[in-house]
Formats: sequence, structure tokens, C-alpha cells
Amino acid sequence: MIWNYILYLLYGLAFFTLGVAILSRDLRSSELGIAKILWLLALFGITHGFHEWFEFLVYLSPLTPSLNYSLFRLLLVSLSFFFLLYFGLFLIIISFYGDNALKTTPIHIKALIGLSALILIFVSIAFDIKSGGDIHIRRMVAFPGALLSGVGIVYYSRTVRIFSKKVAKNFILAGISMICYAIFTGLIPSDVSIPVLNLQIIIFRGISALFIMYFTIKALSVFSLEQNKLINEKLQRFAQSEKLASMGMLAAGIAHEINNPLTNAMLNLEMVKERLSGEEKVENKLSSIDRNLNRAAKIAGELLHFSRDKEDTFERVNLNEVITSSINLVKNQKRNVKINLSLKEIPDIMGIPYKLQEVVINILLNSMDANEEGDFIDITTCNTGNQAIMEITDTGHGIQADDLPKVFDPFYTTKEIGKGTGLGLSVCYNIVKQHNGDISLVSSENGGTVVTVSFPVGDNYE
Repeated sequence: MIWNYILYLLYGLAFFTLGVAILSRDLRSSELGIAKILWLLALFGITHGFHEWFEFLVYLSPLTPSLNYSLFRLLLVSLSFFFLLYFGLFLIIISFYGDNALKTTPIHIKALIGLSALILIFVSIAFDIKSGGDIHIRRMVAFPGALLSGVGIVYYSRTVRIFSKKVAKNFILAGISMICYAIFTGLIPSDVSIPVLNLQIIIFRGISALFIMYFTIKALSVFSLEQNKLINEKLQRFAQSEKLASMGMLAAGIAHEINNPLTNAMLNLEMVKERLSGEEKVENKLSSIDRNLNRAAKIAGELLHFSRDKEDTFERVNLNEVITSSINLVKNQKRNVKINLSLKEIPDIMGIPYKLQEVVINILLNSMDANEEGDFIDITTCNTGNQAIMEITDTGHGIQADDLPKVFDPFYTTKEIGKGTGLGLSVCYNIVKQHNGDISLVSSENGGTVVTVSFPVGDNYE
């Protein structure tokens, strides 16, 4: 009796602790897809913990359980496995199709999945009400729910590996424990004993529950690591903003200082060209001087544009229309690069149209410069909550890891001398920040670059 008491107590406590540990964490700011569905696993843990404690109370009772008691037990265990099944289904979608998969999955697909799961649960309950047990709900709901959850947790370890290999290992062990629980709970009846060991199957369920709780709680540290990473990124962006502000003041001064002598030199050059026309060698030299003066003037103009902080009127802008118009302006730059569009319907953003267009053009030109014949550029847009997101992906030569932290620095360029000023992405950074947006770049020296730009939608600008 005492061992059964301890076993049921720990069995229920393991799941109840798992649920409380998840619900006690603030996951609202997490960008990980699993954070959006962990509440389902928490509700499973709490309800199933109560179910095991209720089972033990019935076990202790000297009276034969009434029909009401049996029905309550069945509904309680069905509810707990209902949460587990939905968690497993959603986790599989996220694990195989990415953290934003649930947001981009068509509503009719979600409805079909939900309806199928509900029908399965109601059919299982109908069979078990007639039989007086819970074998059907365990085999038809608990087993697939726990199995999908276990496989999903193991597979999702790939996503969290970027934060810590140790955390990824805890995800794998938690998933394996969940798969074991699926077998012991869903396939083997509760009254079965292991012949050789002479141990009841409930013991193995309890051990699996303890391992699920232990490794899952350890795996939850991934959200602390994610928060630390986000804080560090924000600090770096703040430092970047301060640096860009200082560089903007410096650039304005330099541009104004060199513009006047450049203008004077170009005017005098025109006069000299008129007087010395007809001499081929001299004209070639003068043309060379003219080209370099024009280049210097262009750099000065870019410096002025980089440092400009004039007030413009914000208006409602459709980001998809900005992208389309920008492509029309750059489509003749390189004909050997194919641009693929996947623009989903998104809400308007508050912005300055010509500045947003400049962001898109600068990014596209950089992608075109990095691409060769046969490469392509994918442009996608989507809406995630209160953010409109644009993603530009190219299959070009990529950027080396050492260069990535510097790509938004003024005057920093990986292009050859004479082919870039290093101000394009700096200007983009300033414009995006002016719109209260965010811009990030991911690349690999093995090839391919992804630039992600997000803006608050509608009146969320303020």
C-alpha cells in the first residue's frame, strides 16, 4: 500500500510540476515557435497530474466506484490527452516547417486537423463509456499524442542547438522519455505486469513521467539563453545607432567641406575642355579627370544623404507596392538574375514611400552584385501579429563570418575599390530605424544571404 501511495503521489506530482514550471515562465517575448504552444503541454501536465491523484483516491476507497466517478475519471483523462494530442500535432508542424509555420498554415488546414482530432477523441470516449475503462482513449489519443510530442521535441532540438548543445541534448532526452511514455501508456494496459521483473506497468509510466519533467524543465533554460541573446543584440544595435549618429554628423561636415571645391573644379574643367578641344590625348585626360570628379561628387552626395535627418510626413504605405515599384527600377541592372516574388496580403505600414523604396533598391542591388548568372533572388512578405516582414534571399557568394558584424558600419564594404562606398546598408539601417523597424542579415561564406526587414503595421508605428 505504501509503495502504491508513493508511486501515485510522485507520478501525479511529476506532471503537475511540469505544468506549473511551464506556466510560471513568461514566454510572451520569445520568438521560438514552441513557446506559443507550450501552454498545451502545461495543461496536459496539470490535468493529468490531478487525474493520477484522483485515481489513487479511488484506489484507496473501500467502496466500488459509482457511474459518476467512472465518468469523471474518463473525462479527466480524456481532457489531459486532448491537450497532449494538440501539442504533438502543432509541434510536428513547427518542427518540420519552421517556427512561423502555424501562422502561415491556411485556416482550412488548421480546421481540418482540429476537427479530425476532436472526432478521434469523441469516438474514443464513446467506446470507453460502453466498456467502463479507458483503453481506447489511451490507444487512440494518448499514444499518438505522446508519440507525436516525443518525435517533435527530438526534432525541435535542431532549432535550439544554436543557443546551446547542452540544451539541445535535454530536448532530445525529454523527447525520448515522451516516446517511452507513449508506449507504456498508450499500448500497454494498466493492469499488466512485466513478467521477468514482476513490476507493474504503472511503475514504468511513473519513471517516464519523472524523466519527462526533469529533462523538459532543464530544456526550458533555452528561453533564458534566448533572452540573453536578444538583450545582447539590442545593446549592439544601440551601440550601432550611437555610432551611426556620430558618423552622420561627421559625414555632414565632410560633405559640405568638399562639395564647394568639387563644384568649382568641375566648372573650371568644363572651361578647360572647351579651350583644349580637338586634342585627343588631352581630351582623354580631361575625361578621366571629369569621371573622377563626378565620382567624388557622388560620394559627397551619398554622405549628405546618409547624414540627412529631415522631417518627412509619414503616410500609409503598402509594402508590397513598394517592392514591386522598386523591382521595376532595378530590373534592367542585371538580366541574368531571376527575381521570384511571393507577396502575401499584408496590412499597410506607416512610412515614407521614397525612403522605403530606397531600402529595397539598396538591398536588391547588393544581392545582384553578389549573384552570378543562374543565381536568383527570392522576395517574400508576410504578416506576423503586428509586424509586416519582408525577406530578400539570394543565392550569391555570401559574406564571410568575420564581415557580418560590420555590414551596417558606414564606409565598410566587401566590394572592390571603386565599386562601392560602403554606405548602402548604413543608409538602409537608418531608414528602417526611422520607421521603428528592424533589419537583420544572415549569410554564409558558402553562399546565400538572407536580409529580413520588419515594420510595425498600421498605427502601431507609435
